[in-house]
Order: sequence, then C-alpha cells, then structure tokens
Amino acid sequence: MATAVCCAVLQFSGLSHAQRPDNWGQCEGSNPDQSIAACTVLIQSGKESTENMAVAFNSRGIAYDVKGEHDQAIADFDQAIQFEPDYAGAFSNRANAYAAKGLFDKAFADYNQAIRLKPDDADALNYRGVAYAIVGRFDQAIADFDRAIQLKPADAGAFNNRGGAYDSKGEYDRAIADFDKAIELKPDYAEAFSNRGNAYADQHKFDHAIEDYSQAIRLNPEDAASLYNRGARYLVNGEFDHAIADFDEAIRLRPELAEAFNDRGIARHDKGQDDQAVADFDQAIRLKPDDAEAYRNRCFSRAIAGDAQSALEDCNQSLALRANDAHTLTTRGFVYLKVKNPVAAIADYNAALAVNPKDASALYGRGLARQLAGDAAGAAADMNKARTSEPRVAAQFTKWGVALPKPDRKQQ
Repeated sequence: MATAVCCAVLQFSGLSHAQRPDNWGQCEGSNPDQSIAACTVLIQSGKESTENMAVAFNSRGIAYDVKGEHDQAIADFDQAIQFEPDYAGAFSNRANAYAAKGLFDKAFADYNQAIRLKPDDADALNYRGVAYAIVGRFDQAIADFDRAIQLKPADAGAFNNRGGAYDSKGEYDRAIADFDKAIELKPDYAEAFSNRGNAYADQHKFDHAIEDYSQAIRLNPEDAASLYNRGARYLVNGEFDHAIADFDEAIRLRPELAEAFNDRGIARHDKGQDDQAVADFDQAIRLKPDDAEAYRNRCFSRAIAGDAQSALEDCNQSLALRANDAHTLTTRGFVYLKVKNPVAAIADYNAALAVNPKDASALYGRGLARQLAGDAAGAAADMNKARTSEPRVAAQFTKWGVALPKPDRKQQ
C-alpha cells in the first residue's frame, strides 16, 4: 500500500538557521534512514512548536512504515495525533500502517476519521478503497476510487486501483478501460500493464496478456509477479520452454514463490520430465505444506514415474486437504489403474464423474478399469463417450503408460 505524502512544515523555530532547513529537508525526504535520523534530531531538540512536533513524528512514522517497521510507525503517528488531534494526514498514515499489519478494523476507523476531517483528501479515499478491495468489499472500494478520481482526475494510481476492483468483480471490460486510462496518464506504469495483463488473462485473451506482462517486465525487469503470470500464460498456450524460463527467473527473484515451483513442475511434467517435476512439487510443498494442488500434481508425476505407493500417499493427502475434489479423485483413480486395482479405480472415477459427468479422462480411465475387471460392454461405452468429447484421450493414456490390452491372437 502506498504511503501518504507528508504535510508541509508549518513553521521554523529553535534550531540555528543553517542547521534547521537541512534537518527538515531530510526529515521530509524520500530516504527513510535519513528521514528517521533527521526527524529524531528535531523531535529531541525540545525547541519545536507543537505543530512542528506533529509533522516530525508524522514524517518519521512514514519513514518507519516504508521500512516495514509498522509498530514503530504507529507509535509515531500516535504521537503526531496527540500533538495535533485534527491531523488528518496522521490518521490516514496510521491507517496505512494498520492495514499493512492486517488490522483492518483499526485501519478503517482511522481512514474514516481522516476523511471526516478532510473530506476532499483524494489520497485517503484512494487508500481506504485499496483496503476495502483487500478485504473483498469491492463496491465500497469502487465508490472510494470514484470519489478520488473526481477530486484528482489525473491520478493514474486511482484508475489502476479501480481497475483492480472491477477485475476482482469479474467486470473485465471496465477493468481494462481503467487500466487503459492509467497507462495513458502514466505510460511507464509497469503495475498497470501487469494488472491489465491479469484482466486479459481472466478473459482468456492470453496473447494480449502476454504482451502486457512483457511490457511490465521491460519497465521493471525484477517484477517477479509479472514473470510468473507470463509463465502461467505460456503454460496454458503449451509453450513449455518459455514458461519454464519465466518460472526460473521468477524463482530467482522470489525463492519463496511456491506457485512458481508448482507451475514449473507442471511444465516439466508436460515435457515428460517427471523426475524434475517431482523435485519442483517437493519444493512447492516445502514452501506451502497445505497446498492440495501441489500434492495432487506430485501424485500424478510420481504415478507416471512408477512410484505408485508415494503417489497414493500424495493423492490421499491432497484429498485430506480438499475433500471430494473431482480432479484429485480422477488422479487417484489413475494411480489405482496403474497398479491394476480396478475396483478402487472405478470407485474413484465414479465419484469424480458424479461431479463432472463429461470428464473425458475419468470416463476413459473408468473404461480401462472396467476392461480390466472384465466388463467389456461398460468399458466400450465409457471409452467411446470419452473419445467423443476428447479424441486424443486414448493417446494421452498411452503416453502415461496405460493402454488397452492387446487382444490374444488365436493360434492357427
């Protein structure tokens, strides 16, 4: 979340003429360490007015907040408000710090007070809108962004934020229109390009999404989120090498990004590199032990690699985390099929098909299991239905190491 711009210094008194302007310039400057040091000198001088003490505490609080030291920031904003109880900027800044800590009830109370004190504060409205969006209150967020834009029509950030709220509501065209405006106002706005890419991806316009992510990355080469998102779009397009390259770079920049390890594992699985895929899923699970999807993915890759027992353990853990998930049931059915346990396979495929009766993989797998169990008619019905919706399904199962048994040839 952005940090509010500090108020102007109200008056000078106390320190020597040569020393004071330099301290105030640094106190209100953009370097947080210099700001903290200079503001501290002013605060400890004992020679500043009440108004100036409020400004110095507020400025130091902003610097602490920028450094991620939110508790110290809040303590300074408390002091600023004690010196100036009607200091709208300090309420807004304290709200930002509370929001950064996830204390949204306190944040909203402070945003509300800031806006009561200064109803035309576009920044406070914008920040409150961001907080509303974070907690999923998108209509209230949009109302705040609307008002912020009325007050500051050239604020690219407010358009970007409103676009994000519309995107979260599924109103993708309105989101894209706002991102367009944000980019028009600020052509080097990497975040707006990235966010517009997200909206295009939500519309399944993956080529447009890739173009926007690429522009975001050109503007900010260390944008791990855009690299990950572009990789995910390449993955959907079947461009596995490009996807892996993006995931590699995203992981270099953010080694804790579990999703990048998971999706790189998927790309490697799709390239037939299941041992490497399992290693990626291992890392995704270490980083995010409750990730049901990573367990399911590792289950499938382990089954392909021939480690059926470990695969079953993974599918069972995935289902413990996400009960009755049809995709995972289909995967476990496949594992049972690999170990020639048709009864268990059929049970899982039945459960999956109860959720999604048109799942070609579940239908074809159940057909193979029925064939293995001696139900030739049921097998034929399932496999024919599967081929109707997905003509390549038989080839997929063959690639995975499971195929129809060849008929016995009668001796002449």
